[in-house]
Amino acid sequence: MARKQSAFLMRQKIALGAVGIIVLVVLGYLVSVVIRDSAPLGNFVAGEHYVLLEDPRRVRGDKIEVIEFFSYACVHCFNLDPLLTDWVESREDSVNFQRRPVVASDLWRRLASHYYTLESLNLLESHHYPFFVDVHNRKLDVSSVDALADWAADHDIQGYRETYSGSDVQRRVEAADRLSRSLQIASVPTLLVQGKYVVSAGRAVGPTRMLDVVDHLIELERAATSVNEETVRDQSR
Repeated sequence: MARKQSAFLMRQKIALGAVGIIVLVVLGYLVSVVIRDSAPLGNFVAGEHYVLLEDPRRVRGDKIEVIEFFSYACVHCFNLDPLLTDWVESREDSVNFQRRPVVASDLWRRLASHYYTLESLNLLESHHYPFFVDVHNRKLDVSSVDALADWAADHDIQGYRETYSGSDVQRRVEAADRLSRSLQIASVPTLLVQGKYVVSAGRAVGPTRMLDVVDHLIELERAATSVNEETVRDQSR
């Protein structure tokens, strides 16, 4: 009887030990998730989470400039767009936000022309995201200018084809292409902060985490500007 009780107690100890190990593993996982998701913004470093350009783009004005390089063909750009829109709306007083469609193929060039056509017709705000939705959720045919013109007709857009083929739209497409090439934009979505910091989606920074990095860089830029202004005041005394 004593031997049976001893064996039973041993099995209980083993079972409790196994449960304890499982609990520790689960707790460890949960702690790692919390730490990872609440990592301080100061942990973002050049070369890992963003790239500091050697030859930055010149930026004018008091607001921080943020440019998104994107394509309507990019599903990651589509997923980022609502988050980016909310982010911009909450910072419109301090951030000058712009978009630049990237031209990486004939398809992307066609979509870039579509973007600037909507912009020229003052329809970008109302039709930008709906077009994104149609491309990715409804598998819209964008294989030709005719297909894009049909989409425009379905949305009662007047003067689409004439504007699309006009020199102004093509000039804007070429300017956007030159800018992305000069900055060596290799993927989308990519965010350019104040003409000098490049934030791209990758293993270290997911599409939704990009905006955290941008906030960090904006704070860096504001701190640097504050120091420079203080130095100028000191020198003028």
